[in-house]
Amino acid sequence: MDKIVVFKTFYNPMEADIVRARLEDSGVHCFLTDTNMITVNPLYTQALGGIKLHMFEKDVPLANSILEEEIEEIPLEEIEEAEFICPKCGSTNVGFVQATKKRFNIFTMLVSFILIIYPFHVKKVHHCFNCEHEF
Repeated sequence: MDKIVVFKTFYNPMEADIVRARLEDSGVHCFLTDTNMITVNPLYTQALGGIKLHMFEKDVPLANSILEEEIEEIPLEEIEEAEFICPKCGSTNVGFVQATKKRFNIFTMLVSFILIIYPFHVKKVHHCFNCEHEF
């Protein structure tokens, strides 16, 4: 009878599902435990020891070889070219974040004031961290 072992532990449910799917597509029988509990309450991640990927002990070398295969990476130059450039100062220190100026429209503020809650809809914009320009 084959022994089932914990092959790897993950703290991110998406990463665990990606690795599990990759191994199953390659013919390695495996399964995850504690996924539902950690997905429902992420604070239990440390208490449960993360999401565990289980498989047969005989499949461990095959799984290691599958996961060690090189993944084609996007060159850093292509990523830097895709960044946004601030139209005001020309900086590339730009992020897509919650607006700091004109965050809420009048309707959102009115509904929030009536219901006594924090505004539930905020605008996201590209924000330059050098000159504080939003576009």
